[in-house]
Amino acid sequence: MKTTKSILPALLISLTASTAAVAATPDVTVKQIGATFLEAPPGRDKNLTPFGTFGNQESVETHAVVIFKDRVIADIPVFSNDDSKITAMAILPNKTQTSLGPVKASSFRKVSEDGKKTLVSLSVSRLPDGGVSGVAFSGFVKLPVATSITRNSVPFQPKVGAKLDVGLGNSVISNIDSTSITLSGDDRLMGIAAVKIVKADGSTISGERGAYSRQGGTNGTTVSAQWRFTGPISAGKIEVSSYRDLTTIEVPINLIVAKPY
Repeated sequence: MKTTKSILPALLISLTASTAAVAATPDVTVKQIGATFLEAPPGRDKNLTPFGTFGNQESVETHAVVIFKDRVIADIPVFSNDDSKITAMAILPNKTQTSLGPVKASSFRKVSEDGKKTLVSLSVSRLPDGGVSGVAFSGFVKLPVATSITRNSVPFQPKVGAKLDVGLGNSVISNIDSTSITLSGDDRLMGIAAVKIVKADGSTISGERGAYSRQGGTNGTTVSAQWRFTGPISAGKIEVSSYRDLTTIEVPINLIVAKPY
């Protein structure tokens, strides 16, 4: 299925480098890959409850892979609640439907190594007492995507106040210790995909995301981003990979889990 709408939340506006490049609708499909259907036994008889479950436990869960052909899924921190909107409808034996309310998507995003695929899991934990024939999930999930990843390498001096001219605004080192650095700047720091330091002797150390903070004020928004490294930090070059044309899109979800018995 194709996406039909692309949006740019306020948080990511300053990250967009080229509006023309992101004008085209991303090519995305949603592939359902599995489901589980656990219905409470008739009359909620605890003697009929499957081993390892509670007496009145019910759940219908489905999993899907979202696949992008021409975008990279961005692994970036989220400071606000996920505003994806998905609802579940119980399909009754008489073919009518009744609402089961809003559904939360899985909170931990799993992304493939090439950045083109991500797993979405949806579930409901309560079904109508009269029994159902299936459950339909519909709505959309919001995912941050980019057209590509760019890399910039500049000389690196491990000292507080040093500027990093890597195409992400006026980024500076605001804190440093033996194995981590904290960068301060504007919202463009949210677009960092990876950081690597190449030492003077040619050896490299890679960074992992640490703490993030975002504060708004009269002089604009300030973002602090910590990166923790696999070894001691020293002078050399720093290579920063960042997402190009970062935006957030709504991916339509329309999945059905049929009762298997």
